Amino acid sequence: MVKLKYKHDSVILTLQPNRSANWRENKLIIGFIAAFVMIIAIAWSVVGVWMILPFAGFEVGLLAFLMYRVSYSTYQKQIITIDKDTLSFHAGVYYPKRSCLFIKDKVLVKTIEPKTEYEHTYIALHDGHQSIIIGQFLNQADRITTLEYLKKAKLHIHKDKWWKTQ
Repeated sequence: MVKLKYKHDSVILTLQPNRSANWRENKLIIGFIAAFVMIIAIAWSVVGVWMILPFAGFEVGLLAFLMYRVSYSTYQKQIITIDKDTLSFHAGVYYPKRSCLFIKDKVLVKTIEPKTEYEHTYIALHDGHQSIIIGQFLNQADRITTLEYLKKAKLHIHKDKWWKTQ
């Protein structure tokens, strides 16, 4: 998901992954699956196959852990603030864990176009001293939208296939 906001003389570009379910909805899904698995496991243990209980518990625990990790990664956010002279980059989950400051005139937006339909456009901010890959969690349509917004902000876009117009 790409959001563009204008604030005074600044352009604020917010990049977030698309989220199909929030953490509350994921907890409901985990609860329903856990109840279903445990009902089956308890029914089998009543019949005499008690060895299924630890495996059912392990299955539910692993499902909960993996759904938590996936849900957590959907809350990451990258914020690019483009001012008159500077470009600031902040990234993290819930709060900024990584920040960089660029001089706007020296920033180059490097892109590498996808070679196949299964690849995505690579986008990086580069100024000669530091380089940051942006939007690696975005789908292709959102990456193209991001590039359009960066062009509107008057940043220099460097394409690997510069001879192609589109």
